[in-house]
Amino acid sequence: MTTSWTPLRKVGLEFIETAEKTYRVEKTVKASRADVWRAFADPATWKHWFPGVDEASYGDSVEPFGVGTFRESLVAGERYEEIMVSWDEGVRWGYYIERATLPVAKAQLEINEFEDCDGGTLVRWILATDPLQDLTYMADGTPFAEFMDGLFGDAMKALDAFIAAGGLERS
Repeated sequence: MTTSWTPLRKVGLEFIETAEKTYRVEKTVKASRADVWRAFADPATWKHWFPGVDEASYGDSVEPFGVGTFRESLVAGERYEEIMVSWDEGVRWGYYIERATLPVAKAQLEINEFEDCDGGTLVRWILATDPLQDLTYMADGTPFAEFMDGLFGDAMKALDAFIAAGGLERS
């Protein structure tokens, strides 16, 4: 089977300010910032807590991982190849999509930021994109911002449960 890839434009952190669309969602989790960071930075954990993620890895990249590291993921049957553009331990982690089997955008950057908050962690997801199609609504009529908020809320609830159940020690 041949995989058809769509290349996306390379972008950096400045893309948050210049993208056609930028969405921000924040959720608070009970887990410590150190544990939340570990879960985000370890791609093997994602399938246990982020909806739709079937697998993720740093491919053939070698430690120490950081800015410039290659990451690949399989999400809802589609493949994504990403390059890390932010790796500020415990504070900020993110990548741009280099290419994908699902043509989603001309360019896309995803950043996660972490802050201590009331004994837990405030997690912020920033999605900056130059989409190929209008992102105002999902196919079912749900506003895209509402979809993102729900997806991230589900992910953060599952992340809290994964960490509380000792998932980081088993991964």
